[in-house]
Amino acid sequence: MKIVISSGHGKYIRGASGYLDEVDEARKVVNRVAELWRTMNTGVETFHDDTSRDQSTNLRTIVNYHNSKSRDLDVSVHFNAYQTNSKPMGTEVLYVTQSTLAGKVSAALATALTLPNRGGKYRSDLYFLNNTSKPAILIEVCFVDSSVDAEKYRALFEAACISIAESITGLRVPGAPTEPEEPPVEPPVDPGLPTEGNRVDITSSVEGDVTIFLNDVMVTGHEGCEHVARFEMKLTGDVIVTINGEEFHGEEVETEEPPPPAPPSGPTENHKNIEATVFGGPSDPNDSAYPPYDALGASELYVALPVNVTSEAQRKRGVRVHCYGKSAVGKVRDKGPWTVDDNAYAFGDARPIAETCYNNRTPLPSGPNKGKIPSNKAGIDLSEALAKAIGVKGKGIVDWEWVE
Repeated sequence: MKIVISSGHGKYIRGASGYLDEVDEARKVVNRVAELWRTMNTGVETFHDDTSRDQSTNLRTIVNYHNSKSRDLDVSVHFNAYQTNSKPMGTEVLYVTQSTLAGKVSAALATALTLPNRGGKYRSDLYFLNNTSKPAILIEVCFVDSSVDAEKYRALFEAACISIAESITGLRVPGAPTEPEEPPVEPPVDPGLPTEGNRVDITSSVEGDVTIFLNDVMVTGHEGCEHVARFEMKLTGDVIVTINGEEFHGEEVETEEPPPPAPPSGPTENHKNIEATVFGGPSDPNDSAYPPYDALGASELYVALPVNVTSEAQRKRGVRVHCYGKSAVGKVRDKGPWTVDDNAYAFGDARPIAETCYNNRTPLPSGPNKGKIPSNKAGIDLSEALAKAIGVKGKGIVDWEWVE
C-alpha cells in the first residue's frame, strides 16, 4: 500500500486558529503519521504547500501533487473550527466514496483522543475530495477553538497519530500498546466544609471610574458605572477567598461528566458552497438599503442577500459566513447580488436563482436585473472587512447560516 498524505491550507494560506493553529498542527500530524507508516513498511509521501498565495492556487497545488504520484490512497489532514468554547467537540472524517474507511478512522481517532466521535461525513463540495484521482479522505482531527479538544490533543498527540496510522492501513505500529492505556482511577474527593485555615484574603483597589464584578458580585466600584470588568472564578474544595470583605466559598467537585454537546447544526445544504463576491467600502457609491445604515463602510462586518429583509425579527438576525475553517458574523445591510426577491433561497431550501440562471445560461426572471444572464453565480455579498476576516479576496466559495 502506498499513501500520499498532505496538510491542509499552507504557509501563506492559513487555516483555522484558536487554542491551536490548524496549519502548524496539521503539519505535525502529517509528519508523525508518515514516520509511523515508514516503520510499518508502508509507502508514503508527504506534502506541505509553502508557495501558494491564494486559496484557489493552494487547493490546486495540493491536489496536483497528489495526482502526480503513484499511490493507492490520498489523505488530507485538517483541524475543525466552530466557535470558542470549553466543551468537547470531537473528531470527524469527510469523504465522497470512502464511507467505511472514514467511519473507521474517525472512531479510532476519537477513542485515542477520548473525544466525541462525530463519525464519517459525506461531503460533495470539497475540492480535495472531488479532484484527487484516487480514493481519498479528509481528517478533521479536532476543534481548534475548543479548549478541551486542544488540551486532549496536546496530551494524546502520539496516540492520535498511531490511531490514524493503524486504522488506515489495518496494521500495527511496531512497539505500540495493543490496548489504550486507561488513566488511573482517582478516589472520590470529599471537600467537606471550608475551614478558616484554608483562606485567601485579597484587597483590591482601582484608579479611575472602573467597577469590577466577580461571580456577579461587585468587589469594587459603584452602581451605574460605564466601565465594567466582569470575572468568573471557580473555587473547588476546602477554600474561602475574600475580596474586599466579600466571601466566596468553594463548591463540591462535580462527580458526573456533563453530556457532550450536540453537534453544531451549521448551514443548511442550500446555503453551502455559495459563490460570494465583495462589495461596499469607499469604492462602492451605493448606500445601504436599510436605514439608518446608509454608508457601506470598509471596516464593518455586513452582508447583502438577494432578498428584502423587512420583518423586525429578520433584521435582528445575523449571518455567519464560513470559509475554510474561518467564520465571521455580519448583519444584512443591503439587497443583492443580482435579485431582491429570492425568498426560496434565503429563507427556504432552494439554491440561488442567480446560480441556476448562470449554470443554465438563462436570463433572471425578476428583480432589477430581470432579463439579464448573470455573469457569475454569486448568492451573497460580503463587506470588505468580513471578506478579509474569513480570507476571501474579491470572490470565493462560502457556507452561510442565519444566527440569532
